[in-house]
Amino acid sequence: RRLTSTMTIQRGATLETRQSARATPCGRNVARARRASRCRRSPRVAAADAGLTLDVFDDDAIERGVAVMRASRDDASDDASDDAELLASAPDWLLAWFLRDRKLDADKARAKTLKYLEWRRSGYGESELKLSSEVAEEAASGKAVLLGERDAQNRPVVYVTLTKHDVETRELSRTCRLCVKLVDEALEQLRGDGAGAPETLMCVFDLRGFTMKNADIDFVKFFIKCIFDYFPKRISQVLLIEPPWVFTPVWQIVKPLMGKYAALVKQVKAKDAKAYFDPESTLFDA
Repeated sequence: RRLTSTMTIQRGATLETRQSARATPCGRNVARARRASRCRRSPRVAAADAGLTLDVFDDDAIERGVAVMRASRDDASDDASDDAELLASAPDWLLAWFLRDRKLDADKARAKTLKYLEWRRSGYGESELKLSSEVAEEAASGKAVLLGERDAQNRPVVYVTLTKHDVETRELSRTCRLCVKLVDEALEQLRGDGAGAPETLMCVFDLRGFTMKNADIDFVKFFIKCIFDYFPKRISQVLLIEPPWVFTPVWQIVKPLMGKYAALVKQVKAKDAKAYFDPESTLFDA
């Protein structure tokens, strides 16, 4: 009986000590830092576990692989000639990315790069998107922006406010082209950062106030195709901010479509999303 009482007292003292530590400013700061640390580490772990991080290869291996990708094929057909012209005009960084994505398999990387370049010809050229008045009008709605600030891992952030997107009034092609333009701008920033900078971006979907009129499955399908075919392993984190219960059936449809990329999605409250950004950020204060 005495032993039981002693153990109870010890447990109570331990609990009291922990509660006291948490109650102090220092204790709260330590706890907050630990939570932030866990949040900041989790995207890397999730991306790696899902096989969504690019391997790093020797520069010489990349250079040889890119040269193989550009080399003309024995086939003298018009298609082969067109492919050669497309690849000749593509920048080295683009070929290198697809080469790393395909783990130095030059043939597979070449095929995927050609698919990407053909897609760009279908109304998604970078220069075309920058100059498009329709894309500018879509951007003016404020439904999706490239933030001026970056996340805690120094990644560019594309921020989407779902309540500003009405599926009944939107024009799908404009929304899709705005999406690509923002990703292009984020990747351009990263290339400008130079060696050692992050290579990926974060997407944040603010679902506060979401209703079914904001649910756009057709756009989601386009977005998923982009991250699989055209921007592989470019997105390393997706945050869903406070999705309401009406979003549940939408997520049940979307999650299987995302395949392994679903591992990068995290549903969080706005106050918890702050841990992914600089402590001074006011992004989620509203």
